[in-house]
Amino acid sequence: MSQAQQGPYGYVWRESFEDLSNWVLADEDGAATGNNEWEYYTSRPDNVFLQSNGTGGSQLVIQALAESYNGYNYTSGKVYSQQMFGPYGFFNVRATVPKGNCLWPAIWLLPISSTPYGTWAACGEIDFMETVCNDDIGGYSTLHFGGPWPNNVQGPDNNLYPMTVDWSQPHNFGVEWQPTYIRFWFDSEMVDGNIRGQPFNEVTSDQWYSMNAEGVHYPGNAPFNTPFNIVFNLALGGGWPIRVDCCSTVAVPAQLVIDSVEVWEMLLTESLS
Repeated sequence: MSQAQQGPYGYVWRESFEDLSNWVLADEDGAATGNNEWEYYTSRPDNVFLQSNGTGGSQLVIQALAESYNGYNYTSGKVYSQQMFGPYGFFNVRATVPKGNCLWPAIWLLPISSTPYGTWAACGEIDFMETVCNDDIGGYSTLHFGGPWPNNVQGPDNNLYPMTVDWSQPHNFGVEWQPTYIRFWFDSEMVDGNIRGQPFNEVTSDQWYSMNAEGVHYPGNAPFNTPFNIVFNLALGGGWPIRVDCCSTVAVPAQLVIDSVEVWEMLLTESLS
């Protein structure tokens, strides 16, 4: 892939999953997530593994199963990048996302390794693909920010994907993260340093903020001015699927399949002045 670009973005990193050395595989119970999820995340190859993509490469598979494990009736996988990226850039993930009762797959950014802004959601979170349950519920893209829980807020007000998604097919899910805005993209690709695809649900920096437990706001465009980790997980149950009443059964086994991850940075990042 050439690094000589005609547009504003330059290539930084691509993960094509030759191995899992770039990823941390979580071992975590669902109660620890803060969402009252029903699964136990494990690092076992039953739940996180690589498989052939059919064209000579590999893809990451996060698999949810029905089994008794550490007091839970289900297991699944959650991984996050060893490396932190940003602040700012374009992140593009090609994935096949499962749909079904009680499923909650997500592709997101979170400052897991370190953050100057404390706990969630003062630390910030960028969800560029979430969906729950069956095909009649679409995709969502959301920013979480504000104060430490329960003083967290989110945006945009309408965070639903505006397009219909064929979830049986792989798609590119993107987020363009810049100092003054965060814009989400669907079926996105980088062509000669320019983003192509369907943009939607932009949030500008005058809409987000971060503050400590005493209500004192951090300066600048916090919390989205510090590096974040890339996160993939496949949750079962939890507050959101239960609220939409789709957990009378659980559609396992289920797989979230990640084909590739790309990170690009703007060659001349706009000023914060």
